[in-house]
Amino acid sequence: MPSHGDHRGTEYRFEQPSRTHPYDLGESCSLGDEGDNTPGEGHTPAKQNVFRTRFSQVLANLAIHLLVLDLCMSFAFTTIVIAALLDAEVAEGKDELSINNNEASWLGSIAYICQPVGSVMSGAIVEFFGRKWSMIIVNAPFLLGWVLYSVSNSLTMLYITNVILGIGIGFMEAPIMTYIAETCQPDLRALLTSLPGIMVQMSFFVVYLMGNVTTWRIAAGISASLPVITALYVTQMPETPIWLLSRGRTEDAERALCWLRGWVTPDVVKEEFNQLVTYNNATSKRNPVTSPMVQFSSLSRNQEDQGDKENYINNEFHSNATERGMRAVSTTPTLADSDSSHCNLEIWREMLRPPTLRPLMLVLPYFLIQQLAGMASIRPFMVHVFRELGLDDAAEWTTVGSAVIGIVGAACLVSTVTWLGKRFLSLVSLAGNGASCLLLGIYSYVVLRPGGADQLSATWLPLSLIIVLSFCSSVMFEIPWMMLSEVFPFRTRGMASGFSAAMCYIFLFVASKTYLDMEESLNLHGVFFLFAAVNAIGFIFVYYRMPRMEGRSLVEIEEYFSGQNKRGFLKK
Repeated sequence: MPSHGDHRGTEYRFEQPSRTHPYDLGESCSLGDEGDNTPGEGHTPAKQNVFRTRFSQVLANLAIHLLVLDLCMSFAFTTIVIAALLDAEVAEGKDELSINNNEASWLGSIAYICQPVGSVMSGAIVEFFGRKWSMIIVNAPFLLGWVLYSVSNSLTMLYITNVILGIGIGFMEAPIMTYIAETCQPDLRALLTSLPGIMVQMSFFVVYLMGNVTTWRIAAGISASLPVITALYVTQMPETPIWLLSRGRTEDAERALCWLRGWVTPDVVKEEFNQLVTYNNATSKRNPVTSPMVQFSSLSRNQEDQGDKENYINNEFHSNATERGMRAVSTTPTLADSDSSHCNLEIWREMLRPPTLRPLMLVLPYFLIQQLAGMASIRPFMVHVFRELGLDDAAEWTTVGSAVIGIVGAACLVSTVTWLGKRFLSLVSLAGNGASCLLLGIYSYVVLRPGGADQLSATWLPLSLIIVLSFCSSVMFEIPWMMLSEVFPFRTRGMASGFSAAMCYIFLFVASKTYLDMEESLNLHGVFFLFAAVNAIGFIFVYYRMPRMEGRSLVEIEEYFSGQNKRGFLKK
């Protein structure tokens, strides 16, 4: 998931210029002035209803959150399937399945290694079919996957199902990342891009709850309704205006903008629409296939070099406003990225230069540490692990409780990242993860070994530690995705963030695939000691390598990683 600068916490130092960026949707009718919009001389300023303006955008972007819910439910579903099938006793004459540890490790990880395949195709689908139809099309692999899950009667079918769902996960990335950026006003992006992190944890809760109240096949059948509901819902939503303009569909673009601004008449959005047209014409002359979203999130260094100070400050201000509300604008390379970046040897060389290589050496180790820190590795096998910790019959419901704690953790991240910062929250999460894993390792060694302490009287201890581990992991979950759109320079942002996202799923595949083998080799306590060591290394890495980026513009962050200016990036 899906799912992708600090979307709530960045404060910008520039004063707002007199004119607005041509692609900053809604900036000209900021809600701060209750929607006053002046189309031109001789016109009476049109009034926009603040509630309707907000409500229409919330309705449109609810489709994104339905997609995120579907995406992450497929992530979590292997947990309840493996819990039911791992070393299950098969009654004679019944159509049931049983899998061993090796088969379970493939079932729990194969979807992750297939994700980059879908991700590569996702950008082309979004550019060719548009944002709206892409969000409809990407439901097809999920519907097929859920149906196959519900009728699977062999291990081969389960593998095929997870391959399809893995590709579907990759398909979803580009639509999710573009639609919010291209339909929302800046003051709403912060809120709407915060919610997917909570939806991720909500999806875990829904799946784990269904796994406790019904069988996994019935749960899959119920889940099959979600892509159908999502596709039907998206049909009622508008396409993004900037994409319609890029295809020459001016009237459709104007109607879509009117819908997104509260079902208003064209005169209300006339100025904003004219800015979009101007921007589209300008970008079409520069590069006919350039993705408007990617161009909009840019910082024009050429303008600065040429001395056009007004344009430079204007683009910087509005680029920051957008980045504040977006986790990963360009996490998946689009068709434009393929033409303007991937086929350009110079851009590939830029990846090895300090402005890109240094932030890459921050993001990639962070992803690796995150996937090896504990929760990501054990997620497909949570019920098995909880049973090994002595929770027995309570293991299934403990997964539900861990998902509830995850929702709380994600909400805490959204509400505190502005003033605490990603660096501080990372350090606290790594410390909490490390301490809980260390204590779980000690508990496993002392209590669960033969001749250990009374296991029943100590059950509260692993339960408490699981709560801490779930909370800290959920806080840390979103942080690297938030960094993707602010640490890389614009010239390589699409390529670098797309590469980082793909590597994240590869790390997740390795972590999930090797967990049961590690448990067999190191025993349960050894695995938790290893997780504790990884968190300790991660704490040291973040302390010395990750700067506090809140309150810094994209230019200042780029200069920091280039080594030109490190003042103000205090690591505290």
